[in-house]
Amino acid sequence: MADHVIAVTLIHGIAGRRSELRALMRATEQRAVAEPGCVVYRFAATLADPDDYVHVQEWASEDAWRAHQTSPAFRAYQHGLFDLLARPSEMKIHRRAQTTVPEPSGPPDPRTVD
Repeated sequence: MADHVIAVTLIHGIAGRRSELRALMRATEQRAVAEPGCVVYRFAATLADPDDYVHVQEWASEDAWRAHQTSPAFRAYQHGLFDLLARPSEMKIHRRAQTTVPEPSGPPDPRTVD
């Protein structure tokens, strides 16, 4: 079984309901990050369209991911989305056992050099 679960979702909001959707996302983010096993839980607006969002979640284990899927925070989020989306969201789930952090590809940041 994979050690971590990463879910990336594209969310398509309705322009006239932007403030409501963002408030729901903020509240969900605050609740989810407090759940056991949550590593990352973040929503971000895309550069091309302020009503399109990318939602990134990382969970420390499959069990943590599954617990979140039945949590009060997730249920409230799903219920709140009902009238706020222009079309269905698109989610991809990635399961992995290892993370690799690449070496920097450019010169060092001068702010970090003595």
